[in-house]
Amino acid sequence: MITDPYIQYMYSYPHKTAYMPLDKLDVRDYFSCLLSQENSLYVHIPFCQYKCGYCNLFSVAGAEGLLMEEYINAVERQMKQYSEAMPEGVVFDDLTIGGGTPLMLSEELLERLFSLVEQYFVLKPDAPVIMETSPNQTTLQKLRLIKRLGVTRLSIGVQSFVEEELTVLCRKHSVMRARQALEAIRRVNFDTLNIDLIYGIPGQSVSSMLYSLEQALLYEPEELFIYPLYIKPGTALWHRGAKRADTAYSCYLEVVQRLLAAGYQQLSMRRFIKKKNGETAASKPCGYSNTLSFGCGGRSYLSNLHFCTPYAVKQQQCKCELDHYIGQGDMTKITYGLLLDEEEMKRRYVIKNLLFDRGIREEDYLAHYGEVVTEAFPVLKEWEQKEYVSVKEGFVSLTARGRSYSDYLGPMLMSDEVVSRMKAWRDGGFH
Repeated sequence: MITDPYIQYMYSYPHKTAYMPLDKLDVRDYFSCLLSQENSLYVHIPFCQYKCGYCNLFSVAGAEGLLMEEYINAVERQMKQYSEAMPEGVVFDDLTIGGGTPLMLSEELLERLFSLVEQYFVLKPDAPVIMETSPNQTTLQKLRLIKRLGVTRLSIGVQSFVEEELTVLCRKHSVMRARQALEAIRRVNFDTLNIDLIYGIPGQSVSSMLYSLEQALLYEPEELFIYPLYIKPGTALWHRGAKRADTAYSCYLEVVQRLLAAGYQQLSMRRFIKKKNGETAASKPCGYSNTLSFGCGGRSYLSNLHFCTPYAVKQQQCKCELDHYIGQGDMTKITYGLLLDEEEMKRRYVIKNLLFDRGIREEDYLAHYGEVVTEAFPVLKEWEQKEYVSVKEGFVSLTARGRSYSDYLGPMLMSDEVVSRMKAWRDGGFH
């Protein structure tokens, strides 16, 4: 019997708290891998108006315009140095501008950022361009600008349509402001609208969670991400001693039922997409593609090299890392990250595929690693007996029950070494 299904959100592996100092690797030595796989481009904008009560991401609150301009100058320096060393023929399949809150940038800086991407890199035709936003920064004028600049998918963190729950989360927007932002987004007519909601908020009931969901559905989002609340060390909710609501798992079950009935397809524990004309989204193996990140806080994945700015939560440390990034001359030396051996690459593949959509394609795993996945990871057979996993038609997939336990099962696939490094980071004061 699983008493707590919420151990850790496994959105990537290994987690960046397992990263360590590296002996000045040269990123240019890894650029050849960009010619053989799909590639994503990511730009991190670490600025926020304020720090949410649950946020343990790398972000700096209350920054002024001059600092943002200096930051974009540093991003340009990094892009220029990388592009000059990149082999000809490298194409990127998508672009994401995340944060933080990218719309904290002025219109001039937003235009400049997009022009830098166009100047230094090649996106494939019709590449998705994704941007994150928050209600307070979502103005009609900026929405029209980013639509003209090519944004196709806009993701907005609403989290709740209940004022009291927003207060608990230390969100500084009102329900009215969220509605105004959503109406403006729909008016500008982006290809894809994603709305983020949170369940497990202290004091939240199943009915109030379903109320927020119904309000979100009024805007007919093409996608929804429904996140369980995590209260991590260093956050405002953690300092207050807040606890996740006991209703969290019940909220999840009701949300899934409601969204499936509304015609959404569940691709993971968190992600739901609207079926178009009754079609279902096609999935493909994940874990092989590269991500090249720019800015302070974004993570890059180049084959088995994972790297980023040293992870920080506390504002003082985040600001120190930001200042270091802005003052950096040579951006090509990688000093913090992880080189994954084959065993860790296998774990990454299994975790990323099992927790998403159809699961692990047995034939694909065998072709890449020369072994049967259920023999390499015998825990999968144990989970099959417990009806967490289904093995059929060439896939090892989570059952509906297993998917609901994603944040419990995923961490069980981590290596002892990664777990030990993550614990050392936490014990070190979580920066």
